[in-house]
Amino acid sequence: MDIPVKASLSISFSNQREADEKLSAINELNLEKIPDGVALLAEPLTEKIDIASFLDFENISYLSCSGDNADDGSVLDFDWVLDLRRQCILHDIPFYFTSTGANFRMRGRDYHIGEKFRESQAAKADVHYFPVSRAFNPPVFQTTVAPTSSVIHDTDTKINEAPSSKNTNTSCVQESLNFEDSNPTDENFESEHTIPVVTSEAENISIPGINYEIEIEPEDRYIDELFNRISHSKFRSSFHLREQERSYCLSHSEETIKQHAMDFVSKKLAPAEPENDGKQTPMKGHPVFIAQHATACCCRGCLHKWHHVPEHRPLTESEQQYIVKILLSWIRNDMRNSSTGDS
Repeated sequence: MDIPVKASLSISFSNQREADEKLSAINELNLEKIPDGVALLAEPLTEKIDIASFLDFENISYLSCSGDNADDGSVLDFDWVLDLRRQCILHDIPFYFTSTGANFRMRGRDYHIGEKFRESQAAKADVHYFPVSRAFNPPVFQTTVAPTSSVIHDTDTKINEAPSSKNTNTSCVQESLNFEDSNPTDENFESEHTIPVVTSEAENISIPGINYEIEIEPEDRYIDELFNRISHSKFRSSFHLREQERSYCLSHSEETIKQHAMDFVSKKLAPAEPENDGKQTPMKGHPVFIAQHATACCCRGCLHKWHHVPEHRPLTESEQQYIVKILLSWIRNDMRNSSTGDS
């Protein structure tokens, strides 16, 4: 797959160790010798990687990631792809997901992707990103999507969710996923559906005289992805606003509740080492508290596990705003569902 962005130099890595080793000297590069910037290639991506500390380098052209093409190669987890994408968006860096590789995991299910469908399946995920800050004359990604009758071998993975035995957090239960693979009856069966990637239509802006469409990243994409993931958690999805919290929402303005959320986040989550971390968020008494547990924004451990926000450092302003937006969105949804009798 051709990336429509130029780069003078490329740096490849597959795991956290390689990324740390190869990117540690990125700030020492001579910008004059790399006029088109540096391309970061997480290919093949074999584990979740945190490279946020390296993305402040001013001349990163783009980041692309893909899976391992060897039939017996490592599995690419879609959550790792989304996490790298989130890091790129926070730093205004173009992001491209170029191939699923042969073995692809999504929502706990493993798929074997035929070679001719790996790029098209990645394209269907619709997670390419080009920041508006670079969009005066942005490149347009071109792809040919393969027919929907792609052959996907589903290993019929089962997800068993249970509290972690190592969890020391008494007020904040964290779940663990156990994967038990079983082979399908027919190893070459035709799947009834393609990989169930969550997509949403992006708003596009056309500018006269420029033959490109500028992508505006949908603000709710990440929230939709998060809510879909937590819906599969028995613990997280068990939280709903009770009569007390619903009455509070009805008697106070959203701006007031937002201010409370900002205060709770800045005082109880934002410090590098929050006091009583893991137990700082009550289980009742305020709609924001319920929303924090429901969305895994209750402590730094849950933020790290579910939102990939590193522990042991202060939250940035943008991270705090991200958390508040999630909390308010969850409260709105739960209030709406409760009014229709769905919760």
